Amino acid sequence: MRSIANCFCLSKAKNPPGFEEHTILASETTFNVNEVEALYILFEELSSSIVDDGRIHKLFELFDLKRNGVIEFGEFVRSLSIFHPDAPEADKIACK
Repeated sequence: MRSIANCFCLSKAKNPPGFEEHTILASETTFNVNEVEALYILFEELSSSIVDDGRIHKLFELFDLKRNGVIEFGEFVRSLSIFHPDAPEADKIACK
C-alpha cells in the first residue's frame, strides 16, 4: 500500500505565488471576505490576460507596492481598498 501512496501526490494543492488568505486581507483592509473573494476572481481574470502566472505585469504601476514589476493579489486588494466607500478619508487623501 505504501508504494501506491508514493505514486500520488497526496498533499494539498499549492496556492499561486503571492497568494494571501482572504480573511487576512479582509482584516487589513476595508473589504469584507466576500468582497475579497470577488476581487480574487477579478484578479485571476486580469492576471491571466497577459501572462498566465497569477500576477499582473506592469498593468498598474501604482499598485506595485513591492516595486518588483508585478502585482500580487495582496497588493491588488490593498491598493483598491482606498476606493472602498468605507475607507478612511485620511487614506484617500494620502493617496493623492
